[in-house]
Amino acid sequence: MQCGPGTAMDAQPSEGRLLCPRCGDQARLPALPLFVVTGASGVGKTTITDPLRRLLPRCLVFEADTTLHIVSLGWETWRDTWLHLVHAAGLNGYPVVLTGSLTPDQLERLPGRRLIGPIHFANLDCLDDIRAARLRARPAWRGTSTEAAIAQHQRYAAWLRAIIQPTFDSSAATPTEVARQVADWVSALLPAEVAQ
Repeated sequence: MQCGPGTAMDAQPSEGRLLCPRCGDQARLPALPLFVVTGASGVGKTTITDPLRRLLPRCLVFEADTTLHIVSLGWETWRDTWLHLVHAAGLNGYPVVLTGSLTPDQLERLPGRRLIGPIHFANLDCLDDIRAARLRARPAWRGTSTEAAIAQHQRYAAWLRAIIQPTFDSSAATPTEVARQVADWVSALLPAEVAQ
């Protein structure tokens, strides 16, 4: 707005606006929800992204790794960039579904958090032996196929399992079946004006 990017805008979600504390300028704040489908490596987050796009035409569905090159500026910058993109999508009337390894604590304190509505998390999971087989099948350059990396991803999966619900299991279901379960979850939480 007028006072530059260093100005911390005052979010007023109940009034649907952002207010500049310096000049009083206002901007619309749609506060649409963000849906994050997280999970450890090998559970199928990337694989369900395309089916989710077809099943959720009233949402914008993105794979978080699409902008991974921004990580060179820092992980918080990368995550905050996603929050700003979610806000921009909301200005166009679209809630966002983001598939990627994110957790609630990584987003709550970021500057862009005040620009969006509620954040709903779901966990995509699979059995450890299936995860191990999927990771071993990946190219070596990804760095996820070593036994040490597999053990790390299994520990991360156990931690996510304990803190994030609902959990959708991709062990035996097809990507389309898992995407359907996730789409049903998202649809049940969409604001009425978007779900129509």
